[in-house]
Amino acid sequence: MANLLQNYKEEKRKYLDFLLGFRYDFFIWKPEWSSWYKVGEIHQTDVINSIQLHREILPQEWVFDIDAEDWQACYELAVKLEEKLNDWKIPFNRWSSGNFLHYHVFLDDNWLKHQEVKQGMNMKWYRTVIETHFDALKKSEISIEDVQQLMVQTHRATALLLLKELQQSEKAKIDLQKFKTTKALIRFEGTRNEKTGAFKTFLPELPREQPLVKASWQVKFPSKVQLWRPDVETYYSLFVLAWEKFVKPESLKGMKIFRGKQRNRIVWIEEILKATFTDGRKRLIELVILPYLINYRGLPISDAVNITLEWALKNHEKVPIRKDRRNFTLTTLQHYVEYHAKRTARTKLRPLSLDGFQKWFADTPEVLNYVFGKNEQ
Repeated sequence: MANLLQNYKEEKRKYLDFLLGFRYDFFIWKPEWSSWYKVGEIHQTDVINSIQLHREILPQEWVFDIDAEDWQACYELAVKLEEKLNDWKIPFNRWSSGNFLHYHVFLDDNWLKHQEVKQGMNMKWYRTVIETHFDALKKSEISIEDVQQLMVQTHRATALLLLKELQQSEKAKIDLQKFKTTKALIRFEGTRNEKTGAFKTFLPELPREQPLVKASWQVKFPSKVQLWRPDVETYYSLFVLAWEKFVKPESLKGMKIFRGKQRNRIVWIEEILKATFTDGRKRLIELVILPYLINYRGLPISDAVNITLEWALKNHEKVPIRKDRRNFTLTTLQHYVEYHAKRTARTKLRPLSLDGFQKWFADTPEVLNYVFGKNEQ
């Protein structure tokens, strides 16, 4: 028994080291404490020995916290969530919460930054979001903390795009507050649920029966934590969509963005549909063309897909459209357009304004020159 308990503590220490590897001094909290403390303020041995503990969700982390009336309802929602995460190609880590389920997703932001440098992107979309956001707020001074908070807020909001596509019931729901605030607590992995007395344990598979582990030495930790390493351009597209859909409306209520010059018209998108380009095609499809056809013109998804696919194929013939360094085939290009058409309809994303377009496509002079040359004629 002593060896089993020691093994539990050693596995918990390894997991704590993994969390600390993100180089973020996160908050922790115990029920008997009157306030939160930074993990760096507490001796690691005390953290390891604590069996009732909560921690702050990391800036690079999503936690899908399922709350349900019963295990069957929880299980059914978990199946849908896993299907959606797999559909988005997002690796996840499944845990029992000591009652129902927690799904943890860790973004490997170091890998993302490395890919960004490798592809010469130099944080271009991040910078555009930051500049646009704080320009609208008219802040004379912007601190590092302001920028960090915006980045975390937008990353969390990216998960809301996924949840927008997930059908939930009154019997089982995912706690949205975990994504709507930059400071949120979750039960520390390997610790005990105060209500049920069961421990939060790693689940390599989704069990049909409710897992209630009542002894610490029976707790399991993952041998390897799954990390999300998304395609850079795909992640940035989601980041921009999340800012447009969730962060901007909430943070900038009543403020006009991209105003002035009387250029905020929609005719220019029709001009784009008449042209072909060698760069920025996927972005045009996701941020301009599909939102325009579906949520501005109100076309059925099937019609929007046909128009967009016809345009995409003309562009593809000129210079192949690529994703993950591979050329699209006719089939994969069609699936790509259909997928984003459905997402556009669900999220009700509006097309970029002309001034907004100028910001998001600042790195594609070919497209900008065509649009603004036409607009000035």
